[in-house]
Amino acid sequence: MNTTTTLDKTNAFERFSLPMPQTHPDRLATIARLFGVDAPNLKNARVLEIGCANAGNLVAAAFGAPEATFVGIDQSSQSIEKGKKAIKDAGLKNLELHVSETLEVPAELGKFDYIIIHGIFSWVSKETQNKLLASINERLTPNGIAYISYNTYPGWHFRGMIRDMMLYHAGNIENNVMKVGQARALLDFLAQSVPTENNAYGLLLRNELAFLSAQPDSYLLQDIMAEKNEPFYFHQFIERATTHGLQYLGESEFSTMLTSNFPQTVHETLRRISNEIVRTEQYMDFVRNRTFRQTLLVKSDVQINRNINFASVQKMLIASPLRPVNAEMNVQSNQPEVFRAPNGLEITTQHPLIKGAFLHMSQIWPQSISFDELLSNAITRVSTDPVVSGSADIEMQKQLLGADLLTAYAANLVIFRTEAAPFVTKISERPKASELARMQAPTQNFVTNQFNEPIAIDAFAVALLGILNGKRDHVQILDELVEMVRKGQLNVQKDGKPIADNATLRQTLQPFMDECLDKMAKAAVLVG
Repeated sequence: MNTTTTLDKTNAFERFSLPMPQTHPDRLATIARLFGVDAPNLKNARVLEIGCANAGNLVAAAFGAPEATFVGIDQSSQSIEKGKKAIKDAGLKNLELHVSETLEVPAELGKFDYIIIHGIFSWVSKETQNKLLASINERLTPNGIAYISYNTYPGWHFRGMIRDMMLYHAGNIENNVMKVGQARALLDFLAQSVPTENNAYGLLLRNELAFLSAQPDSYLLQDIMAEKNEPFYFHQFIERATTHGLQYLGESEFSTMLTSNFPQTVHETLRRISNEIVRTEQYMDFVRNRTFRQTLLVKSDVQINRNINFASVQKMLIASPLRPVNAEMNVQSNQPEVFRAPNGLEITTQHPLIKGAFLHMSQIWPQSISFDELLSNAITRVSTDPVVSGSADIEMQKQLLGADLLTAYAANLVIFRTEAAPFVTKISERPKASELARMQAPTQNFVTNQFNEPIAIDAFAVALLGILNGKRDHVQILDELVEMVRKGQLNVQKDGKPIADNATLRQTLQPFMDECLDKMAKAAVLVG
């Protein structure tokens, strides 16, 4: 059977930008608490984004934390007006936006627990950069966390060279459509003209051109070809932050901070040549040829504990998308078993306790669970195994589980959180999607889930999301879908032909509805 669906989107909400999970306060709080910093609780936090554009990131975060306060500032009055419209459409009461041509934060806005500056710092003058760093120190609460993204060397030396070529070729063109078109034409010319065989320059160029060619026009115009674009070496950025009373906490992507992710010889060399965090990070940038950072800062008097161990994990909520490769595995045995993530990454363990923990998380994903609950569930699953039940020392089990979870987290196979997101994984009698997802669906090809992540949707999902208000049961939802087909709003075909018979139509729509509801539940889109 060949079934297709399309949707009439004539009544569309205005589009707004993608959310950025890496900037979400819970992500920042997680990194902070791993390093021993008592980060503010998100439930009643105050969050500021400087350079918020039309507030797509803040709208998504504000939906998920209704008791927190969110504030956005941007230079563009046009972007702020679009953001205000989105806020009004969404009915949000905990988000306000302000225009500031200098990006300065008005004193009357007070202090903030989390400050976000994404896609701004490398693209403004040095004077504005210093003002931004000063604002962080002035506006951040004692244990507050700041996030700043910026372009970095050494990787940007090569990318900057390509930027210079693009500007030479198309920099004087005023029309943005023509400008980016000519920039892409140059990229194509270079890709076709520079040989790669036995040519180091050609190999480097090919990798950069492949990356740039895959980016949207807005990235080429606003990021690569912007009038101002100043990368930094990491140590230079931290030196400037230090002069403003700030210190380095970490990166939004924890895995990038670990020398253990390099081959053993590189790991040993890095440990030998530097035992100081900033120098180690700089050397890792040299090895990686890094181009971009997402750095977290705290005030200079905040105490940071760099000795992360299993005890840090016990404070976290834990989740993992890993699935057992062997569906018939014996959890209680010492046979090695493989657990695989959707992206193909794997972890292998032979210890019953760890297998029990990963198995439990696979069955409740995407829900998170406390460390103590996870340990208890894992022990229950392997209680007949003498390795576990014969041990009188629960602390040994905690250390074993905590250490393995930390290793998996460093490999991006486990997720740590500080707050439980409000969503359901079991489909109720009257399913309800989040208000944000229902608002976004008519105008774009993604919705934001309860973790501030974009989830791709198709035309059928758009139609279904518009119905999931928690007031209809499954029969009524199916009735609505049938009615949408009758009105021509939803086009359902079988073997390339419209379905006229009502019974056949319902029979065709039912599995689509069930499958789509299941996907939404697993993607943390349903809230009731």
